[in-house]
Amino acid sequence: MNWGILAFVIIYEVLTVVGVGLVIARKNKHSVEEGNFALAGKGLPTAQVGVTLALTMLGSAHIWGTCENAYSMGSIATWFGIACTVMMIVITQITGPWVRKIGTDTMPDLFGKLYGKKMRILCACVMGPLVFGCLCLETQCIAVTFVACTGWSYTVGAIVGGAFGILYVLLAGMKEVSWLNMINAVFMYAALIIALIAMFVYLPGNGWEDVAQNITDSGNAWMLDIFGNKNLIIGFAIPTIFCTSMFQGVSQMGLQTCIAAKDVKSVKKSIWLAGPVNGLFCIIPALLGMAALALGYYKLAGDSAMMMTPMMMLEVLPHWVVALICASFLGALLSTFAMTSLCPATIFAYDLYGGLYKPEATEKEKTLVMRIMIVIVGILAIVLCNFQPAVVTTINWIFTWGVPLFVMLVIGLCWKRNTTAAMITMFVSWIANIVWITCGLQERLGMVNFHQVYLCMIISVILGLVLTAVLPGTKPGYFRLSKEEKAAC
Repeated sequence: MNWGILAFVIIYEVLTVVGVGLVIARKNKHSVEEGNFALAGKGLPTAQVGVTLALTMLGSAHIWGTCENAYSMGSIATWFGIACTVMMIVITQITGPWVRKIGTDTMPDLFGKLYGKKMRILCACVMGPLVFGCLCLETQCIAVTFVACTGWSYTVGAIVGGAFGILYVLLAGMKEVSWLNMINAVFMYAALIIALIAMFVYLPGNGWEDVAQNITDSGNAWMLDIFGNKNLIIGFAIPTIFCTSMFQGVSQMGLQTCIAAKDVKSVKKSIWLAGPVNGLFCIIPALLGMAALALGYYKLAGDSAMMMTPMMMLEVLPHWVVALICASFLGALLSTFAMTSLCPATIFAYDLYGGLYKPEATEKEKTLVMRIMIVIVGILAIVLCNFQPAVVTTINWIFTWGVPLFVMLVIGLCWKRNTTAAMITMFVSWIANIVWITCGLQERLGMVNFHQVYLCMIISVILGLVLTAVLPGTKPGYFRLSKEEKAAC
């Protein structure tokens, strides 16, 4: 047990999570502003929008997922960060301004405005579980972080980390998350710079020279190239750009921060923070993962690509550096945990409880429902995180579900709206996504690099455009309506 590391991490998280949460909760105690808990009263300024967006999307796949990916693909693992930078451009310059301008509270509600009440319920029932899947992955990596800094069992790490994740948002909602993210962003990058310097100093032998030489000697010199090889570019890098941009560009997780922004200008200007803070992060986890691979920690960790980097850190780096790394990683993971628990809770409270069961529900009632749901989904994630596959692979599969949603959002806003066309397109794409992976069609057809996102994009674009054009009952796109017609949606 590394008591010094554990003490530092726990003290830092208690001071930030509990301290900030209680202060903001006290300030919000008498606030009756609509959407105050879930949407910060729609008053977040540019800095908080940018940093919250960055840390919301900076979680399991960026951190231990990238370290894990470095085992099989080397430095091309950093393309997840490149993909997320593209994603930030899509969110802050396209879909984020759209949803803020329209004034919707949830993405299922926006789909309801476009395609009717049944579509709102369908999107709520699909989008909520998808974001919950991301929450389970965050919990998995939070557990790994505690294992790295304590030597605890995976289950104990998940329980303790999950409790901090719930507290990260439970006390004061979106305002708490945004202020904690501002603190954690500064600490996180300071810790990572120190960690990178420490790696140059404390790696055994000739440091990075030996890492590069060991990888080259193993016959994997291509791992040192950020472009890897053609198969990885086609099968990982490009699909990751599409997956992240199209899912988060339309999901509640990707857009709740934009909905909470003060105005459209705050959303657009936030790219200057959101892009660099999020996109650059993958570089250091990829380097750590490659070092662990080159030094043979994969075998020492029991053939676990996920655990090889934490084991290397504990053995190679001074414990005070490990403490800084774990605290910074944990801050980023808890931020994503908080938003991936708040988003399905928001969808449940606004679209199912408030939209379907009790339309007259007050803001106080919705807030109570959200708090209950945050606790429920947090506990479920702690239980389920023990039964999950590789992080980035799972993330990309989840994100592919957003492809038909993104396509039909663009068609419904900018061109025409047809509910039947939208539903057929979504169901066919979702079924294809499931069948392509679970039935092993990629391998059977010899198309291992034909990622499911390509298949779902082809299906969604062709079906979405053709069915919208030919089916009866088509209406003009939302942006083509008059103010009166928009108000009636």
